Amino acid sequence: MKKVVLVVALLALVKWWYTDPTISIASNDLSFSYIVKYSGHGGSGDDLPMLVALHGNGDTTQNFYETALDQFTTPARIILLEGPFAKGSGSAWPWSAAEFSQYGSAINEAIELLAAKYPTRGKPVLLGFSGGAMMAYYQGAKHGRSYSAIFPISGKLSGDLLGAPSVQTGAKVFAFHGKSDSVISLSGGKSAVQLLREKGVSVKFVEFDSGHHGIFQDMKTTITQAVEVRLRALQ
Repeated sequence: MKKVVLVVALLALVKWWYTDPTISIASNDLSFSYIVKYSGHGGSGDDLPMLVALHGNGDTTQNFYETALDQFTTPARIILLEGPFAKGSGSAWPWSAAEFSQYGSAINEAIELLAAKYPTRGKPVLLGFSGGAMMAYYQGAKHGRSYSAIFPISGKLSGDLLGAPSVQTGAKVFAFHGKSDSVISLSGGKSAVQLLREKGVSVKFVEFDSGHHGIFQDMKTTITQAVEVRLRALQ
């Protein structure tokens, strides 16, 4: 009987390790769905740099991959985390101070577990757009040591969302924001950058002549190339 139980447990572990589309956080009983994609002829068994992508609110992981991340040629494992809140036909990320406090550390822990689950070169690169960029800014201030670089695009962050003063800086942040963004204003992005700099985070801020969705249009190639520089540095 013990052998049967052991075999069942082993099979369950193997299934989780290779195929489970969710990552569970035991410390606070949360879980996050995700999908895995590969760029530049990378494969599931390869030791690769990891890019973790957080879509915008109301989007899906698959659509974000197809519309924003389809130009990557550098070999990498791309993990697209799904936002924890339902919104229309897609999902969303934390938006309130209470939600950031609840989910911020759990998202960081999920990314660390995913980097351990897959053969990963160096620390993950984190990219977030819009609502996902708000969480990317948060990770840069609170959990920067977990990442090799962080790319918030068209996002914002305020002191009340950041919460308690304790920070853990580490990764350099490369932020992009459209000058004519009518969804999250350019001033919101500048405020996030100023907040992170006050906390000791190294931030490069790029303004571009476009609106909120520049990552899908005018700035896609520029942002892709900037991220690939960081991915190649991990190879």
